[in-house]
Amino acid sequence: MKATKISKGTGWLLSAGVILLAALLQAAAVVPTPAEESGYKEYSQHEAIARFLGRVADAAPEVKVQVVGRTKDVREYPSQDLYLVILSEEGAALPEQLNAAKPTVLITAAQHGNEQSAKEAALAVIRDLALGDLKPLLKKVNVLVMPQANPYGNFFDRRTNELDLDMNRDHVKLETEGVAAIHRVFHEWLPEVTIDAHEKGDDYYRVSIGCVSNINVDPRFQEFSRATLLAEVDRALAKKDIAFHEYLVTEEMGINTSAGAAIRPEDLRNREMMKRYSTTDINDGRNSLGIYQTLSFIQECSSRHDVQTLAARTRWQYAGLRSFLESVVRHAAEVKFLVQAARKDMLDASRQLVCMKMDYARDPKQPELNLKKFENADSTILGVLKVDKKAGESVSEEDLAEYPWPGKIKVVSEVVKNWFPRVEGRLCLYRPLGYIIPAANQSVVETLLRHGLAVQTFTQDIALEEEIYLASDVVPAKYDYLPPEVLKVEKKAMSAVVKKGDFYVSCGQPGAVLIPCLLEPRSDFGLIRYQSLKLVPEKGGYFAIARYNGQASLPLIPYRNFRR
Repeated sequence: MKATKISKGTGWLLSAGVILLAALLQAAAVVPTPAEESGYKEYSQHEAIARFLGRVADAAPEVKVQVVGRTKDVREYPSQDLYLVILSEEGAALPEQLNAAKPTVLITAAQHGNEQSAKEAALAVIRDLALGDLKPLLKKVNVLVMPQANPYGNFFDRRTNELDLDMNRDHVKLETEGVAAIHRVFHEWLPEVTIDAHEKGDDYYRVSIGCVSNINVDPRFQEFSRATLLAEVDRALAKKDIAFHEYLVTEEMGINTSAGAAIRPEDLRNREMMKRYSTTDINDGRNSLGIYQTLSFIQECSSRHDVQTLAARTRWQYAGLRSFLESVVRHAAEVKFLVQAARKDMLDASRQLVCMKMDYARDPKQPELNLKKFENADSTILGVLKVDKKAGESVSEEDLAEYPWPGKIKVVSEVVKNWFPRVEGRLCLYRPLGYIIPAANQSVVETLLRHGLAVQTFTQDIALEEEIYLASDVVPAKYDYLPPEVLKVEKKAMSAVVKKGDFYVSCGQPGAVLIPCLLEPRSDFGLIRYQSLKLVPEKGGYFAIARYNGQASLPLIPYRNFRR
């Protein structure tokens, strides 16, 4: 079927949309997604998604759907359920019913509400795993899908949620219900693999996938991710004529734009730009789950963020997720072994080194990066010559192949000189046995509980030897979400009386690496970044949270060990 050219520069929309619609016709005839029903003329909304999931679950015993959270009720948009779709050969409804010999993959989508194709592709993946040609994959993997983490943002086609918060900068505080639900699902099901689907700008590389960058995650993961999973995705997408590259970020040098701080434009002026592999920050969904020693990824697909391109955007998003799942299936046993070994090593190393500050670094072996990118053309490009022509020769319509990009855009090569592909640790500390938190810092403890971390409370006053940080110099951060600009501390051994009702957090639990990152004062990833928690010490004062390396037997009971 040949697309009719309605205007110059729109051929790419029609051809991509036609390819997508033709490819999905058979599956859509079984149970069409809401976007398919509308001919990709509308974004799928909450009630239509609920009906679709109900139809799929009714038609496929392999599917179970659960409500795992509920958004806040605000004036302009009511509270909505957050759904988890469980796909397994056994039709499991509970974690203990899964076949534990298989790895489990968690797909999350639409944390950013205006990145709509992530949700649309996630729904198509659910349908095709349940009723379509992806169903055989369930013989090798279990799949969990949260297709719509931000219903409010989807409805208004805006990035933030109903609290006007950026959800993918909330994986430390967990203030948004959608992000808190993602973490509850993760801790309940403990998937070995996660992938979080997003959209970027209108980029030559239609699909990009990034692996974890935080070096507290087992280094074997990065090597396996790049050499095996991402390499296979690249080859699979090339066969579909979809350009792929590992996910890259462009930002001003010396600024951490991924922290979520509302940095003023004047503080970004006159800075050179750099490229790197995504972020090391654990307020990002990928690293926040990866730090539990999980093979964790982000997928970013090219987008103009308009409904006219929804079919093409969904095709790329779906192709990336599908190729990724197929690669995980091919290496299911290796994935399972890698993650189990890394999680065991994390707990066995009782005094493991944890990095609190990291720098992006150049690589002498790869000083520059060669890329392709879009650039505005001086005039409209009508097509691509099928045969060589000399200047002055006439060009007929038959001489031109359809131009695959927007008509005012040309593809050019780019050499990136400010290329920082490596991450190096700048401050690394051995984690203690645990941390002691005064009862007055209840808000810190509530945050830890939202992370699924086990917290205990002292049942009596007791004198203990602690390690306390004395602050000799402090300059608070200009912005919320950033660590202090200056914080010089000296660690001192001190005998102190811990009061009944104070809290204790042991590092001997699955969050063993996360806990120091959150609670150390000099951590670039820590709770000290958030002004509402009031953790920045005064100059000459002590940091509120103490390290503990003494006796293992303490007068403790679990604190709020209720099911969440």
